[in-house]
Amino acid sequence: MTPILNPGSGPVPDATEAQATENVAAFVDELRASYDVNVASCTRNPGSDYGDGRWAFDLVTDGGRRIEVQMPGAPLKQLREEWTRLYVDGSSWYWDFALRQCRPGNGE
Repeated sequence: MTPILNPGSGPVPDATEAQATENVAAFVDELRASYDVNVASCTRNPGSDYGDGRWAFDLVTDGGRRIEVQMPGAPLKQLREEWTRLYVDGSSWYWDFALRQCRPGNGE
């Protein structure tokens, strides 16, 4: 039996770019509401896609911080409640922990 490291960091079955786009909008809204992080721009960055059901977005805060988010195209409920990980600046996190990585002082 092979141990599983980082559950939820593998391919995301049945993912779509449209769902990833909806998810990143919810992520940006939650950053603002929960952590007072204002995202001044959110740009799709296809050249940085990881593939396997994740799409890259570049977020720029009003303070000028650039954050790369690899957003899974799975249903939002799955991202918030199950084992599907998103990536923030190259590291994989579950939804709540990914939000915390975007707070001021993390990565700045």
